[in-house]
This record gives sequence, structure tokens and C-alpha cells, in this order.
Amino acid sequence: MGVYIIRAFFILLTTFAGYLYWSDKRIVGVLGGLIGSIVIVGIEWLLGRVPFKKLVLAISGLLLGLLTAILVANFILLVPFETVREENGVRFILYVMFSYLGVMIGIKSVGELGFIFPYLHQVKGDYQKMIIIDSSVAIDGRIHDLMVSGFVEGTLLIPSFVTQELQELADSAGEMKRQRGRRGLESLNKMRNDSTIDVKFYDMDFPEIEGVDAKLVKLASTVGAKILTNDFNLTKVAEVQDIKVLNLNTLANLLRPRLMAGEMINLKVVKEGKEYGQGIGYLEDGTMVVIEEGASHIGKTVEMIIDSTIQTASGRIIFAKIK
Repeated sequence: MGVYIIRAFFILLTTFAGYLYWSDKRIVGVLGGLIGSIVIVGIEWLLGRVPFKKLVLAISGLLLGLLTAILVANFILLVPFETVREENGVRFILYVMFSYLGVMIGIKSVGELGFIFPYLHQVKGDYQKMIIIDSSVAIDGRIHDLMVSGFVEGTLLIPSFVTQELQELADSAGEMKRQRGRRGLESLNKMRNDSTIDVKFYDMDFPEIEGVDAKLVKLASTVGAKILTNDFNLTKVAEVQDIKVLNLNTLANLLRPRLMAGEMINLKVVKEGKEYGQGIGYLEDGTMVVIEEGASHIGKTVEMIIDSTIQTASGRIIFAKIK
């Protein structure tokens, strides 16, 4: 409310100043002061919508661009021009061109300079203790419990392009995608509102890079942080580039109880397997159990003996036979 009062007071004061300045043309003075003040307030409002760090970099880029333009103009104007008008024209073109380039380069460099000047992203601390999460982890939701429990320590970095990906999912036409996107956004909001978790939203992007996975790898490589994901392909791509990756599925597999060969369990057979006569059941943690000659017992809970287990990229598979 106070901001609107200040703006209104500024407009009235400027309008009154125009009225006093053009004493011989009161109407022109009033209109000039009113229009001028509205334009200034409009510029102030637009600048207020620009993130402060980008505004600082834009101003820095502008000053650097003007300095470069002066140096280049002095060099070019060592060659004499016929008229002063031509010299001024060259100066004007160089000033405009380098000012534009300086502002644009300054704005776009926020992503590249963030690891040198952490305050540009409102992130402080040791990047090696920071963890970048992708959309799959946000949608999964287990990261909140892991952070609260203390099993995963550090600062969670949530890049703007990950948030944008979740927003696009939440706005998609497909029901499944929409639910996944909304669940991911709710998970991020839950962590942000939890004072026990250190969460930083990283306002940056790599416009020249296509694909969220590639941007995650680029960001992790740039700042030296770790990546937390559920994505098997992202894990392999990051490992190839010597980036440390924490995979929640791998952690879950490691924490599953180890069933040894010869142990007996009671399990419900829920469906047929790929091979003839096989049945399929699932442990409480989701581990698939392939049951020999279990197809005839679908829908029943039977006692079985563990025969063997294998570890695959997607998880653990247990083979059993009916007692």
C-alpha cells in the first residue's frame, strides 16, 4: 500500500512542478509532468519485475559496453571523417551496439558467473556439499523424508529449468502427466516450507542446451555439485563425465532386506510369469518374486522356498519354488 502512495505522490508532485515551470502554458506543463511521471513509474514497475541479480549484471554489462564503445570509437575515429555529423553518427551506432551487447551478455552470464560469485544465485557455502535434484526425485517425494532423517545432508539446489519442467507436466493434457507434475511441485513446496531443510531455488538456465538432463549435467559440472536422481540414463551420462550421482533407486535396493537361498516365505501369487507355468508375486518393498510352477496358484498365498536372487539395473529379482 505504501508503494502506491509514494507513486501517487510522485505523479502529483511532478504534475504540479510542470504546472509551475510552464507558467505561460499551464495545460502543456500539466500534461508534460503527468505523462513524464507516468512513464517513469512505468519504467520503475518494469525494473521491479526483473530479478535484482540480473538487473545488477545488466547495469554492469551496460557500463562495460559503453566503456568498450568509447575505446573502439576513439580507435576508429583516428581516421578523419569529412564532417562532424559523420563522426557523431559513428559514435552513436557504436554506443548503441555495444550497450545492447553489454546488457544482453550481462544478463545471460548469470548462469556462468554463479559459481564464481555465489551471491548472484543467492547460494552461499561449499558447492561440494550441495545436491542438485531432478524432476524424478521431486515427483518421487522420498527426498523430503531422507533430508529430515539426516541420511542425506547438504543443501538441495533446485534449478529453475527443473521447476519449469514440473510446471509443464502439471499443465499437460494427459491425466498421468498432470498428476506427476502436481505431485512434484507439491513436494518442492513441502521442502521449501520445512525450516529443517536447506533448500535453494537456483534461478538460472542454459538456453543453448536442449534437454533438462543435459542442463543438469552442465550445471553439476560447472559448480562441482552432486546430482540426486531416479533416472538410470541420467546416472550413466553423469558418471561418464565424472560427476558424482546419488540414485535413490540404488539406495532403496541396498536397504532392502536380504533374503538368502533356502529361506521360506509366504507370498501371494498375483499373475502369470513370462515363462510357462511361472507365477509372479511381490514383496512389500516391491521386489518381484518369480515363482516356479506358481501359475496354478494365482490369487492364493502359498509357502515357498527362496531358490536364488539376481541384481539388475532396475532392481533385484528373487526366484523361488513352492514348498
